Amino acid sequence: MKKWMLLLGALVCVIMIAGCDKKSYSMDQVDSKAYITPDGDLYVEELFTYTFKGKFEGTTRYISPGEHDGIEFFEAYVPPKGKKLGEFSYENLERLKTEWDGENETYYVYDAAKDETKQVYYRYRIDKAAVKYSDVGELDWSFFKNNNQEINHVTLDVFLPSGYNKADVHAFLHDRTGGRITTGGDSAVHYENPKLSEYGEAHLLLLFPQDQLSQMAATDKKISPAELLQKERKREKRMDARDGIMRQAGTVLQVLTAVVLLGALYSVLSVKRISAWFGRRDVTERDLEELDPLIKTYCMRKGKLKSKDVIAGLLSLRSRGYVTVKEVQASKRFLEEPTAPDTTLEFTFHGNKAKLNAADRILVGWLFNPRNVFRLDSMAAPTFKEKQDDRQISEYRKQSQRNAKKFNKWRETLAQTEPYGTEVKFNALLKLLVPLIVIVHYVLLLYLYYADVIPIAGMITAAVLLGIVGILACVKTKTKRWFITYLVGCFIAGTQITHEQGMENYLLFAVSSIVFAVLVPKTVLSKEMLKYRFALLELRKKLLKGEDESGMDPAAAERAAEHAVLLGIVPKYVKNLQKKGVSGLALGAAALPVLLNAELMASLAYTQNHLNFTPPRSPYGFSDGGGSFSSGGDSGGGGGTGAF
Repeated sequence: MKKWMLLLGALVCVIMIAGCDKKSYSMDQVDSKAYITPDGDLYVEELFTYTFKGKFEGTTRYISPGEHDGIEFFEAYVPPKGKKLGEFSYENLERLKTEWDGENETYYVYDAAKDETKQVYYRYRIDKAAVKYSDVGELDWSFFKNNNQEINHVTLDVFLPSGYNKADVHAFLHDRTGGRITTGGDSAVHYENPKLSEYGEAHLLLLFPQDQLSQMAATDKKISPAELLQKERKREKRMDARDGIMRQAGTVLQVLTAVVLLGALYSVLSVKRISAWFGRRDVTERDLEELDPLIKTYCMRKGKLKSKDVIAGLLSLRSRGYVTVKEVQASKRFLEEPTAPDTTLEFTFHGNKAKLNAADRILVGWLFNPRNVFRLDSMAAPTFKEKQDDRQISEYRKQSQRNAKKFNKWRETLAQTEPYGTEVKFNALLKLLVPLIVIVHYVLLLYLYYADVIPIAGMITAAVLLGIVGILACVKTKTKRWFITYLVGCFIAGTQITHEQGMENYLLFAVSSIVFAVLVPKTVLSKEMLKYRFALLELRKKLLKGEDESGMDPAAAERAAEHAVLLGIVPKYVKNLQKKGVSGLALGAAALPVLLNAELMASLAYTQNHLNFTPPRSPYGFSDGGGSFSSGGDSGGGGGTGAF
């Protein structure tokens, strides 16, 4: 079957699956009335209007007791049609089944619905919701919190028990996503919001005369109403100034975003890189042949060698006449493995080790046995059969740890050895740029948090966590992982900004910074080595496509095979060899290298893929705690106000 037919069929299946059982709901309107009772309880009535598309079992209502004594009762009813809240009583209404999930602080109301608009009437009572102080009464209440999606056309009226002087009532709304409150009407405070955000929290602080709580004893805790009013009015001023501050910050963020993106673009299209790209044509095949095998791989990896690049070190020793190599039968453990190769490479060291550089001495001392022989398959990972034996796995784990230490020592020494240390260097700009970007993000994010009137607890949490990761990013500039982790953390923290314009501008700056962090090179190559790298990349493309011109000439084919090893494309190159019928080519002559044979190349690829210095795990090492997961049955998962 054609590939395009398979893709088309998969696309049709995805569309069909996506279209099946598609359901959604909306909360179109919520009218609420809350009554503070003389004993400090809060009696609440709510009329929700839902529109359901698809089949649902019922609705959910999140009610957090918070610092109150708890919920005395919660009931749900089917309201009479055409009646507004306040025009009917719960008596004689059909009561719905409800279940309380204490873990999620959510009530589940069972009222099945399918493709319809319907209403649900809730009534509940929160014990000791209000607090009585010696000279003021207080209601601190989050009446809409943890909503599963936005709620449209929300109104709330809060009533006090008896008559009062309206000038003695002060209300403050803590919701950075919208909504407004008014006092002085029929109710003590009126709240309305045409669209309460999914991320918003309708949190009301109401101060009123303490004599309204006539049946409630005053708490021993002392507060100053004047100080509390001053604090809340200061917060209101910050909210009023938020738009202006965010606009000014937006201009700064846009400039910084442009600078960072230009920096990322320059990292990719610098004059040096462009010049080296055009200069790659000056690099001849002879130049590439004469280049040391290890420097080729080192250049391609930009100094970040992998475990399988040990072979490049061995080929480098061979090119300098210190090592000879021949094809030998694989070890018994591989002969017993159906998927493993039957042959491998055996390297023999010749010469005076004292004449080697420090990195070469480490490599030879690590790999070669006292007889100066090293078999490539001796370092390969365990076979399938060996993985079934915990004792053998333990031995391989110890061996892997030893190899990892030796490999890291060789790699670190190589970076300080000529010409490797000269041709590929750590990008010194990172020592300046990383701390600079870390500080800019840290200061800007906390400033935006303050401007967005984020609670102090949230600011402190962000400051501590980002501060720790930011310090690590500045200290470990040679490991971009911490820098990128810090920027991702800043992006996540930026999503907590509720001011739309401020959040968008900051998140764009954070994404631009992440792009810069990914693109800016950790190491920089000399101009000459950069030309060689571009030339090697072109050669790599040719070898991948099977366009090398080696033909049946053994020497040319051998050089191409070696390049395939050094450039990390052995599996694809083997397929090209097999297509050309080189699989059975017999070289015979001992003077020629032995990498050309397709079967041996496959063996080398197998060993390379299993040259992993990460300790293997036991096949029986399952994680603790079991593998089961419970979503809470039919109770709607994570709770919240919505439907299930």
